[in-house]
Formats: sequence, C-alpha cells, structure tokens
Amino acid sequence: MSRLRYKITLNFILLMGLAFLLNYLFLHYQVVNKMNLLISYLLSLLVTGVIAYALARSLTQPLEDMLPLTRRIARGDLEVRVDVQADDEFGLLASNLNNMVDRLRSNIREISAEKSKVDAILSSMSDGLLAVDQVGRVMLLNRAAAEMFSKQKEEVVGRYLLEVVRNHEIDQGVKDILESGKPVELELKLFPTTRQIFKIYGAPILNEQNRVVGAVLLIRNITEIRRLEQVRTEFVANVSHELRTPLTSIRGFVETLLEGALEDKNLCRRFLEIINNEAQRLQRLIEDLLTLSQLENRPPALPEKSVFLAKVLDKILEVVKPLASEKGITLETKLPSDLKPLSISENFLGQVLLNLLDNAIKYTPPGGRVTVAASAQDNNIRVEVSDTGIGIPPESLQRVFERFYRVDKARSREMGGTGLGLAIVKHIIESHKGSVGVTSEVGKGSTFFFTLPAAEN
Repeated sequence: MSRLRYKITLNFILLMGLAFLLNYLFLHYQVVNKMNLLISYLLSLLVTGVIAYALARSLTQPLEDMLPLTRRIARGDLEVRVDVQADDEFGLLASNLNNMVDRLRSNIREISAEKSKVDAILSSMSDGLLAVDQVGRVMLLNRAAAEMFSKQKEEVVGRYLLEVVRNHEIDQGVKDILESGKPVELELKLFPTTRQIFKIYGAPILNEQNRVVGAVLLIRNITEIRRLEQVRTEFVANVSHELRTPLTSIRGFVETLLEGALEDKNLCRRFLEIINNEAQRLQRLIEDLLTLSQLENRPPALPEKSVFLAKVLDKILEVVKPLASEKGITLETKLPSDLKPLSISENFLGQVLLNLLDNAIKYTPPGGRVTVAASAQDNNIRVEVSDTGIGIPPESLQRVFERFYRVDKARSREMGGTGLGLAIVKHIIESHKGSVGVTSEVGKGSTFFFTLPAAEN
C-alpha cells in the first residue's frame, strides 16, 4: 500500500472512531430521547467535519502549492523548481516534476544549439535552398534564396510557391516531385526579364512511412559557368580559325611549289617569302597564346622592386621607332619629372607598352601622332597612349580587350596582328591590381589607358 493511500485510510478510520466515541459518550451521560439523539448526531457531524477539513487541507495543500509553479512551466519558464518537503507521493511527484523540467530544459538547449548550427549552415550557403510542404506552401528558405527572389523571409514563409516565384516551370516541377516522389532537374531563367540562368535540383521530403510530405529545391546560379563555357567554345573556334588560316596558306604555296613552281626562281622566292611571313605569324600567335595561358593560370605576383615608367618607355620607343619613322608618325612623351615608380616588373610593363604602342602606330595613317602621357591619381598612376588614327566604333569599345576580337579583321591580319595583344595587356594590368580602358572617336583617334598602383618606396 502506498504512503498516501495509507494516510487517507488511517485518517478515515480515525474519523469514524471519533464519531462513534462521541456518540457513545453522549449516550452514556445524557438522557436518551429524540432531541438529544439529534443533537448528538449534529455535534458528531460538526466535529468530524472540522477534523476532515483539516485532514483534507493537509492532503491538498501540496497540490495547491504546485499549481502556480506548473502554470509557469506551461508558459515556458523552465527555471522554476517545485519545493515540496514530503516523503510521500507528493514528494515523489515534485521530484519527478523537477527532473522532467531539467530534462526538458536540457533538450530545448540542445535543440536550440542544433537549430543555430543549421541556420548558420543555411545562411552561409551560396546556393539557394527552399522547402515546401505537401500542398506547395513555402516552409523554409535560406538567405541566398531570399536574395534571389528579392523578398524577405517573413513575407515568403506560408505562401504558395507560385506566389513567391512567378515561374510555372518551377511550380510544375514541384508538383511532379510531390506526385511522383522522384527528383527533378531544371535549367531555366527565374525571371524572363533577366539574363541569369539557374540550375534547380529538386528532391522529395519523405516521412517515416516513406510518404511524400514536401519537396526541397537547391537553386544554383550558373550564369557565369554558362558564360565561361561560351567563351571557351568561342576561344576554341577562334584558335582553330587563326591556326587554320596560315597553315592553309603555307600548305597551298608548298603544293604549288611542288607542282613545278620551283623552276621559276622569282615565283619561288615570292612564294617562300609568303610562307616565311605566314610561319612567323603562326609563331607569334602561338607565343601570344602561351603568354595568355601563363597569365591566366599563374597570375604574376607583385614584384618586390618597382620600376620607373620613363626608363622602360625609352627602351620600348627604341624598338618601335623604325616602324614609326617608316610611316612618318611622330612619337611624343609627356611624363612628369616627379612621377613615382610603378609597382610592376620591367618585363611586364614593357609588354604592355609595346602592345599599346605597336597598335597605335599600325592603325595611325602616315603623318599622324602617337603620344604617351602619365599622371598621378592618389596612390595610382595613369598612363595613356593616344593616337590620331582611324578610331574604334562605339559598338566595339566594350570588346576590344577580348581574345581574338578585331574591329577590322582583314586589315588586322594584313598587319600581322594575332588578336591577343590587348587581351594580354588586360591580364597583365589586372593581375597587378590595376585597370584598363579605352576612349575613341571614329576618324579622330583612340586613347588606351591603364592605371597601376604607385610603389610604396
């Protein structure tokens, strides 16, 4: 028998005994009649009731003391403690309740810690993550997904997916997942007005009974990947074309020589000169490709030593002077005497200046002018190479630094250009934390410029 049941039974026996004792005493010392018997019953009932109330209060008081504490626990206050000093079932109940609260508090802390970890992981993801329930309402999305949709998390959760993203392809994909329980893969534009391309991986959410209760979508922006793939495809096509042109020319003249042109010395010499020029052009193209590959795969580290622009420019001018003199082009320099040194190696700066000056001279008509100027801008130095040449159309200004892009393809090939010089310039300058640009007006000339950090010492 439990202690509480034992107490109740014992108190009941005591109450009954007390009632019988009172009745006995009254009947023993008083005259028995109906009135006295009624009074004796009433007195017995009154005394028994008072004692019963006191006993009941002693039994229910611990429960009353627990009620306010249990209300606080129900409201989420898990720091309270039930203090019942008793060795019966009430004491065990209080002890178990305290243990339950401690365990609940520990579980909630563990769940909160795990939730914080999951939230941190979802927030740090660069890909968008979105989950919907079995009817297509958004249950969860991370920060990347909210930025993709340009919406706040609070205004998205609980709404249907089609209300969040006005894209029927995604909505149909989610419906297919919920109906079939199979993953889907989509590649599309989230918004028709943008050029961004997204890859969406969708998978079902299953419960313990292996029933579909929702779907999760992983959204990845692959715009840059598709752009690079397009650039690679165009690059391979351009390289193939650029290599095929001189090789076809060389093969054609060789076949002509083998078929009998060797007997004509003048014709043979002219063909051999053409073959030699095409071979040199092929060599320049391969060298430029190797240089560009090295710059892209292993960008040059910033040199420990600096170099003065005037020193490198003097050497490059000596190289291009014969070509300028041949066309009657005037070369000018405008360099401040107090110009700081540039944070770049002499070799790379020489390549940049040689490419820019060579282009300026080639595309400037006879009697024109090519000017190299420099100026200080805060902690950078701006260098400009200007000419009075044919100029560049506005639609081509944004593409002149692309590999193999030519404004006038026929004329560029005729002058021996490979179409990679400006691309090499761009990679060298940007790898040294600089920037390049161009301004031009058709018929009046062009100005190519680049900025580089000035050396600290």
